Amino acid sequence: MMFTQKECSLLTAPYFKLIRQADDFYEIQSRCTGHCWIIQKPYVFERYPVRIYHKHSKGTPYYYHRHGHANNIGSAIRQIKSHDAYQLNGRRTVTA
Repeated sequence: MMFTQKECSLLTAPYFKLIRQADDFYEIQSRCTGHCWIIQKPYVFERYPVRIYHKHSKGTPYYYHRHGHANNIGSAIRQIKSHDAYQLNGRRTVTA
């Protein structure tokens, strides 16, 4: 499934460093934590149209694990930013 122009701009925002992209996924790196993510919109999906994969270091080749799923790209990005806040807070839940 192709990404819309708005989704592309969200995934290439200054918060992220683009590693690579294809028709059905973006591989990005958080500039805050250095963690890497794959945001995939698979051509065929069952319930959730967006899959989220994660790894802690760019230097670790292809050891992504399934981190979750989302209904849309905005939700996936919110999940990444929440994960970054958790990491930056010493792996403790951030309270408002």
